[in-house]
Parts: sequence; structure tokens; C-alpha cells
Amino acid sequence: MNIRDRWSGKINCINDVIVSVVDLEGVDLIHCENPQLTFYQLSSAFKENYLDYSVMELRDGVYIHRDTVVPGSCTIGPGCIIGACRIGDDVRIEANCVIYAKSVIGSRVVIEPGSVIGATGVMWVWNRSEKVFLEQLGNVHIEDDCFIGSNISIVRGSANETTVIGKGTSMAHGTMIGHGCQIGRNNHFANNVSLGGSVVTGDNCFFGAGSIVPPGKKLADETIVGAGAVITKNTEKAGIYAGVPATRVDDLRKTISGIPKWEREAD
Repeated sequence: MNIRDRWSGKINCINDVIVSVVDLEGVDLIHCENPQLTFYQLSSAFKENYLDYSVMELRDGVYIHRDTVVPGSCTIGPGCIIGACRIGDDVRIEANCVIYAKSVIGSRVVIEPGSVIGATGVMWVWNRSEKVFLEQLGNVHIEDDCFIGSNISIVRGSANETTVIGKGTSMAHGTMIGHGCQIGRNNHFANNVSLGGSVVTGDNCFFGAGSIVPPGKKLADETIVGAGAVITKNTEKAGIYAGVPATRVDDLRKTISGIPKWEREAD
């Protein structure tokens, strides 16, 4: 039964969760014992098909949504699957990539083989012995001049969020970006970096190979995360953060290899 059809007076029963609606001077208040569980259950009413194969066409070895316009300056490799999305000029998408619906790909973006843009995140809570999943209803926006390496997964935003990859960002192979992340401009990700959901990074950040940032953390501009480091707290200012858990260390740019020198633009 559709959730919208279950309302009866002031009480609504959703999969054994009781939601009461109280009228207080014209304002409806919703009360439930487990708001997170109820929110997850309600999200199922808005579920969408992000890869609707029934409205896809086969074009030169690529399955693509019939409403998606690919500019003539773009190159798309064989075996790709592209949902209803927007693609900018001079984009190159290599073989066997998947682009979910609602994704926005800026101009001059390169996506190497096997990468997935707009993947479904996995967020769930227990309802007794049953897992209840949150529907992922957001999207991904990759801004201009980004390089997305091979076998990278970028999860779309949950609810109505947008996962944003800032202009000029580059990612080496194997990196995983969680739902709702906000990546600043000119970030660099070495191979196999993992960001949890809703991470926010400043501009000109650098992530060493195998580094990890758990969900919800915020990183200042010019944060450098060492190889294998695990960020457990927000970073308040620029610098190098190394170790497990990561702590700020002296500026070692002269002795650490692989970090390009960044020149601040004149005001």
C-alpha cells in the first residue's frame, strides 16, 4: 500500500512504526519513537529508477538514455551505460563506465575505464531484525577540468543532496567518494583514498595513497593527508596530517615526494 494512502485521522502506521500527528495552532507536529527509522521508511515513497533500461538506446556500443545529449566534441568508449544526465563539452568517458541519472559532468572532464558516477550509497538502520535502507535520491556534479581515474566510485547524495567534485580536482585509481561529499577546487587524490559520506574539503587539498576520512569531517584549505593516515577530527588549518589517528606535523613539503608545489594566486 502506498504510504500516502495510509493516513487515517491523526494516526499513520508505516511498517509497524506509529507516527502521530498533533495539531498545535495550525502547525502539524510529527512524533515517532525512532525518527531516523521513520525517515528511512518514508524515503521509499520517493524511490526513483536511476538506470531505466526501458528508455535507453544503443549508440555505437553505448547504452544511453534517449533524452541525454552528448556534444559532438565528446568521446564515449564502448560498454558505457549512461542514464539521463548532462554532459559538458570536450568530455572523454573511457570504456565500461556507468553514469547514473541526474549526474552533471562539466566540460573537459576525463573519466577513465571502469568508473561509476552516481553510485547508490548504502545507509540503513535496524527495524527489529530487518534492515531498512535509505533511498538515495540526490545526484553528482563533477565540475569542469576534473580527472577521474580508473575504477573510481562516486556515490550520489542521499535524500536531496548533491555530491560535488570541485573544479580541477584529480583522482587516481581506486578512490571511493561517499554520499554528499563536497570536494573543493584543485584537490588531488592518490590511489585508493576513501572518503565517508558528507565529508567537506577545502581547496588545494592533497590525499596520500590509502588515506581515510570518516563521514562528516571537514578539512581546511591546503590540508595534506599523509599516505595511510586516518583523519578522526576536523582540520582547522593548513598543514600535513599523518598517522593513525592523524595529527598535524611540521610542514614537510621539502622532504615528502609526490606533492606538487602550489603557488598562491595574486590577489
